[in-house]
Formats: sequence, C-alpha cells, structure tokens
Amino acid sequence: MACLTLRPGISLRLKEQPHDLPDFILEKYQDGYCWIYQRDWGPNVHLRVSVAQIAIPRTCQLRR
Repeated sequence: MACLTLRPGISLRLKEQPHDLPDFILEKYQDGYCWIYQRDWGPNVHLRVSVAQIAIPRTCQLRR
C-alpha cells in the first residue's frame, strides 16, 4: 500500500521547498504530473510539476 496517496485536496511539499513556504494543495494528478496551488493564490493560478518533484514524507521513508 502506498504511503503517499495523491488525491485532490491533500497538502504536499516539493523537494527542497523552503520551510517558510506553506504547503501546496493538490488540485489533480494525471499522467505523472501534479497540478498544485497555494491557498492564497487566485483561482486561476496553479503549477504543473512532475510527481518526481513531490517530497516523500519522512514517515514513509522510515517504513521501507
């Protein structure tokens, strides 16, 4: 079972994301890409990032 399930609405962080930058919210996941946004951004602003850029939570890494 996957430790990190990519479903709309979850909070996530990018690899090497600065600690002072809030978590991103997942809008959708499709074909190896995530569409993410910040709560403070307008409704038409989002980023498309490769799933490889998503940070895996430390708790998931410890279970391997």
